[in-house]
Amino acid sequence: MNSPLKNSFRVQIESLNLFKFQDFITELFILRYGSENYIPPREIKDKGADGIITSSNTLVACYGPKSVDKNRYLKKIEDDFESYEDNWIDDYKNWMFVTNNDIPEYAIKKINALKPDATQIGIKNILQFIEELTSSQKRTLGTFLNISRDLFARDYLKELIEDLIKDSEFTIENVDYKTQIYFPDKVSINFKQKDINKVLDEYDSYFENGVFNVIGGLLFGYEDEDFEKLKHKIKYDYTNESGSFKKRLKQMIDKYLNKYSSENDDEYLYYLRAILLYLFEQCIIGDKTKAEK
Repeated sequence: MNSPLKNSFRVQIESLNLFKFQDFITELFILRYGSENYIPPREIKDKGADGIITSSNTLVACYGPKSVDKNRYLKKIEDDFESYEDNWIDDYKNWMFVTNNDIPEYAIKKINALKPDATQIGIKNILQFIEELTSSQKRTLGTFLNISRDLFARDYLKELIEDLIKDSEFTIENVDYKTQIYFPDKVSINFKQKDINKVLDEYDSYFENGVFNVIGGLLFGYEDEDFEKLKHKIKYDYTNESGSFKKRLKQMIDKYLNKYSSENDDEYLYYLRAILLYLFEQCIIGDKTKAEK
């Protein structure tokens, strides 16, 4: 994740306490382990259990303190472990303690003394779990935490570009890359009159919302070989479709959606079109204007 997005996740997660943190862990662990492998606390009748990871035979205990106090922290660990021993240890051999802070040294020692093989999860581990989710899953958590969706744009575009690159092959053929064109001229020779205003409005939206700037910054950060692979893939896929530019564009989008995205992912479609229109503006695909020839 990019730093602003990661920092936002950290701040929001650290602000959760009591059942709010427990509810967040339920959301996170269902995404991480799958609904078939995670039992949330409301289905367990509690008894000291804040969740069960069935795939690893693990009982989960959550702690989201309002403030970190040594005595309360140690008592929470002791109480949770006692409930685990009294009610669950025969069925679930593993125990996981999860908190939304950096676990203090005294707490680590306490847990190790109670159960040396216990899993200890602090805020850094939680952020890494989120890092390993797909962009769609991250946005689901972001919605749960009321994180601005604008913070996800860079992260989302990066994953999408890397999906395209990893499915490409390197070629020694360089695709011309030009930027000095008048975009309405490019649109006018590639779209029918009835579609021109819609495309220009879409272009303006990407430009005004900073999406094209993000795409440009991401592409600038790739090695030349990866950038060439991306351009060649887009050029190759475009050439192998038939019909008008609008039809070819739709065929490419449908192909990428089917291959890379989850179902009904409107944001994936939004950013995918942004990347293709960006490369269209850069003259990678589409009929060329006189200035490009």
